[in-house]
Order: sequence, then structure tokens, then C-alpha cells
Amino acid sequence: MGIPEAHRRQLDESGVIVIPDVLSQPEIDAYRARLLELAEKEREDGTAKIHTGGGGQHVRWLVNKGEMFERMLGHPKVDPYFEYLLGDDYTLSTLTSNIVSPGAPDGNYHRDHAAGRLSGVVPFPLVANSLWLLEDFTPENGGTRLVPGSHKFPNGPESDLEAHPNEIRVEAPKGSVLLFNGSVWHSAGANRTDRARIALICFCCRSFMKPMFDFVNHLKPEVVARATPELRRIYGFDSRPRPPDQPNRLA
Repeated sequence: MGIPEAHRRQLDESGVIVIPDVLSQPEIDAYRARLLELAEKEREDGTAKIHTGGGGQHVRWLVNKGEMFERMLGHPKVDPYFEYLLGDDYTLSTLTSNIVSPGAPDGNYHRDHAAGRLSGVVPFPLVANSLWLLEDFTPENGGTRLVPGSHKFPNGPESDLEAHPNEIRVEAPKGSVLLFNGSVWHSAGANRTDRARIALICFCCRSFMKPMFDFVNHLKPEVVARATPELRRIYGFDSRPRPPDQPNRLA
């Protein structure tokens, strides 16, 4: 299953697309409740990953924190877009979430993971990110800000960049997925409302790249046991380095 030609052109030119109607309202409610539960638990036990000076929190390793999150992987409405950008053997780099609290400021502009460490124009996408919206994204509540077409810029943004004349603050309805080339300049926006802005994040890479998280060696046994061949490939089992040769054992 491919994607429409117009969507291919949009990803090629702007590097960004919004895929509508991916999550139903019951799914949104279930994901939101579970993430808030996990976030509170991790604050209580001292494992919380806090960022932006306390203005946000990541809940990471979601595939080990509930079978419900596995439904994001290989999703029929999203998978074709990852395949277009990264090839049909792409792998998972991280499955996480971001909670942007009221009062959080704009985040720092960046490119994602390996794309941010390279200079010069990257000739093809190396990584791609997707935000699964559990709230409406608006310019007021911390909707992602990004610079369309910046994946074609020769370098990433300076670390102290506060704004760009071509930046946009994403407006999109909950249940949709914001997917973009990881070389696009982007950051979380400031949340000027009284409600947390919550999104799931599924970040993927080409199969020959090192992912951010080592799923092959650190998935729970029950997650591996129920993984389909497609999920095993997405987790990276098919792209592991080869072990030493073993002697042939003849009958």
C-alpha cells in the first residue's frame, strides 16, 4: 500500500504532513489516561524524565509498559508514510510520549538524532518522526513549531535560535498524526493554556542506522513472545549485526 502522489510531493518539498483520523476517541481517552498514570508513577518513584526546566515530561519505553502501545507499530494508516521516507525495512528508534505542561516555554529548535549530527544536505531521509495527537494541537497549547522545507537546509539550527521567519505552529485535530522528515527543524511550542498538551511519539530510522533505544536486548520477554514477524522487523531483530560463525554440525 502506497501513499497518494500529492502526499509524496508534500513530504519531498515541505518534509511534513498531517495524517487525519488515525485514532478514535476511545483510543485517545485510553492512551491519555494511561500516559498520565505512568507519568505520575514515574514522578513518585524518581524515574521521571523531566525536560525544558520542568515544563515537560517524557514517558519512555512504552512497548514495555502496555500492550496497547504495540498497536501504533505498523499501523495501516501510518506505516506507508514511514515506508516512503525510510524504506520498507525501517526500524523503530524509540516509542515514547511528551507531556508539555501549562507554562512550558518554547523548546529549542533541533533536528532529530543522527540527522542533527550531520553537516551538509542529507540526500535522503535517515530518520522520521510522528506525533500522535491526544489533544488538539494549537499555537496556544504547545503545538509543535517547525520550519517547512528545512530538511533541505545545508545545516541544522544554531542552538540559541529562538525563532525563524518561516516557522509555523502546527494546528491539527486530536486523533491525527503529525509525521515529518527528521531533518526538518522543529521543537515543542510554548503551552499558554491551563491543560497539559500530550502526544505519543513514534520515531523510526533506516534499518542500517543505530536506533536510540536497544529494543532487541531490552524488550520484556512477553513482548518478544507475542511479536509478529512484522513487529520483530520493526523492533530491529532483522537488522542486527551478525554473530560469529558456528561450526557446521553434520548428522
